[in-house]
Amino acid sequence: MPVDLFLFLVIKLFQQFVRILPETCAARVGAFLGRVAQRLLTRRRKIALANVRKIVKDISDEQAKSIVRSCFEKLGTNFVELLLVPYLPKEDLPKRFHVEGVPHVEEATRLNKGILALVFHYGNWEIMGIASFMMKQEVIALARPLKGQKFLQGFINQLRTATGLTVIPNQDTARDAMKYLRENRIVAILGDQREKRSKGVYVELFGEKVPTSKGIVMLAMRTGSPVMPVYLRREGFLRYTIVFCEPIEMERKGNIEELIYKNARKINAFLETLIAAHPDEWFLVHRRWGRDAY
Repeated sequence: MPVDLFLFLVIKLFQQFVRILPETCAARVGAFLGRVAQRLLTRRRKIALANVRKIVKDISDEQAKSIVRSCFEKLGTNFVELLLVPYLPKEDLPKRFHVEGVPHVEEATRLNKGILALVFHYGNWEIMGIASFMMKQEVIALARPLKGQKFLQGFINQLRTATGLTVIPNQDTARDAMKYLRENRIVAILGDQREKRSKGVYVELFGEKVPTSKGIVMLAMRTGSPVMPVYLRREGFLRYTIVFCEPIEMERKGNIEELIYKNARKINAFLETLIAAHPDEWFLVHRRWGRDAY
């Protein structure tokens, strides 16, 4: 049996198991999974600890370990929540999810240039498609397919679609995004992934320069589309506030390389503020500062 199919079947079976549990038990199972992952994934635990020390200066070892433990527990909770979203009755969603910042979306929509929804690996980003149901407005995510993971890819896309997200296989990010933005639609793009050195621009994040994507700022500068940060604020198990923030103003006049740097720095500065408030909500296990930094 292919590994891909085996993993798919195991996850599907686990999904049916947590589905029949009371919600409080499902929440405990998620946190437990996170603690197990923390013990088993020693390399990722070390990366998370290193990231915490980059984010919070002069933090004690005990405080850093506490943040990492909380992060792993929340990642486990995120996984269980994602599995349960397809089974949430639509009439229950307004009781569980609230939207903040609707006027920002309405104002941006009137520009008729689409919206670049700047999302991050923060909170439970995988269920952010709930925003489309709450706003009654389609949200499109351009996703790169998993190589050689046919069954898992299909299952993950089903889960994402169940949240209300429209998932489009990403072949050419700029071309595809521009097409949807011209149609005045909302296009969600991750803004905190590590970029390849050859493609990125080095911009400060918590005082250290990290390879940062040029794509988002170049797309925004070219289209004039507002760049609107969006994130989920955790309020409880499967309970969130979807926060639409005021768009980040992109500068468009001047030297192109300087503009890319300045605008990318604005995005990283917003991310810093978000992470500093709740570091355990961020995807700390990611080598954001580059492979050589760990």
